[in-house]
Amino acid sequence: MAEKVEKWYAGEPRGKISYGRMILYILTTLGVISALIRLFFGLGSPITNLSDAYPWGLWISFDVLTGVALAGGGFTMSAIIYVFNLKKFEPLLRPAKISAFLGYLMFIFGLFFDLGLPWRIWHPLIMWNPHSVLFEVAWCVMLYTTVLAIDVIIMALERFQIEGPVRFLRSIYVIFIVAGIILSTLHQSSLGALYLLLPEKMSELWATKAIGPLFFASAVIGGLSVVTLESLISAWAYNRKPEMSILSELAKFLGVALLVYFAMKVTDLYARRVTFFALDWQHLLLYVELFGTVFLPALLLTFREVRASVTGLYWCAGLAAFGVALNRFNVSLTSYGGYREFSYFPSAIEFFITIGLIAGGVLLFDFLTQNLPVYQEELIGHAESTS
Repeated sequence: MAEKVEKWYAGEPRGKISYGRMILYILTTLGVISALIRLFFGLGSPITNLSDAYPWGLWISFDVLTGVALAGGGFTMSAIIYVFNLKKFEPLLRPAKISAFLGYLMFIFGLFFDLGLPWRIWHPLIMWNPHSVLFEVAWCVMLYTTVLAIDVIIMALERFQIEGPVRFLRSIYVIFIVAGIILSTLHQSSLGALYLLLPEKMSELWATKAIGPLFFASAVIGGLSVVTLESLISAWAYNRKPEMSILSELAKFLGVALLVYFAMKVTDLYARRVTFFALDWQHLLLYVELFGTVFLPALLLTFREVRASVTGLYWCAGLAAFGVALNRFNVSLTSYGGYREFSYFPSAIEFFITIGLIAGGVLLFDFLTQNLPVYQEELIGHAESTS
C-alpha cells in the first residue's frame, strides 16, 4: 500500500504531476471554464437551472451552507485547545486552520457565482444594513476569513524564517483566537436564522426557531468530522503514520457532539408536535439524516474498537460529515419541495463549478501543506533549525 501511495500521489518528487494531481487539475480547469461561461452568459437557462421558484440552488446548498459547516474545524479545534486547554490536540490545529481557510474561500467563490451581479460582492463593506441577517453573515465571514488568512501568513513567515513579524503576531494571537471563535459562532448560527425569514414556506420538519443553535451544533460536528477525515486522508496520501491516539480521543468529542445534536433535534421535533412518522420523501430524508448520519455514528463511536480503528473512524466521520451536508440540503432545498410547484436539478455548469471548487481546494491544500510548516514533525524540525 505504501508503494501505491507513493506512486499515486505523495511519493512523487515535488513539482512532478502524479495521476491524482492530473485528475484534480483537469477538474479545476473544467470548473474555471464553466465559471467563465457563467460570468459571460449569466444565470439563465441553460447555463443554470435556477429560477424565480428556486433562486438558491446547488451553490448555496453545498458551496455556501455545507462548505461553511464543514470548515468548522478551525474554530472547533481552537476552542478545544485554547478554551478547554487540551494541548494534546495541537498537532491537529494547523491542518484544521488550513482546511477551514480553504472552506471559507470556497464559500466566497460559490457565493460570487451565485450572485446576479457578482462584481457588487464588496457592497456590504460600505452599504450597511444592520437589520439584515445576510449583512451580519457577510461581515462575520469576511472578518473570520481574515483571521484564518493571518494564520496562514504566520505559517508562511515561519517557513521563510522571518522571526520579527512572527513574534509580534504571536504576542497578540489571543485576539485572533477569541475573534475566530466568536465570529464563527455568530455566522454559523445566523446562516440557519436566515431561513426563518419565510418559515411558512418550509416543511415543518425543518422550519424551527431552534434552527440557529441546530446549525451551530451541526457545524461543530462538521468541523470534527473533517479534521478526522483530513488527518487520515493526508496520512494515507503523504505516506505518514496516522495519529491514531489523538484521533481516537477526538472521536469521543465527535460522539458527544452527535448525541447532543440528536437530543436537540428530537426535543425540537417533539416540542413542536411535528408529525414524525409518515411515508413521503421528505420524512425519508429526515430519517436518513437523523438516524443514518447522526444516531448511527454516535452509537458506533461508543465502542473503543471503532474509535481505535482507521476504518471505523473513516466510516463514522464520513457518515457525520455527509449528515451535515444532507441537513443543509434538506433545509435549503428539500423543505421547500411541498411549497413550490416547480422542480429543480442543477445544470452541468453548476456541477462543474462546484466540482472545480472542490478540486481546486484540494490542490491548494496539497500545495500549502507541502510548502508550509503544518504537521507536527515539520514544526519540530523548524524549532530545531532556529534554536
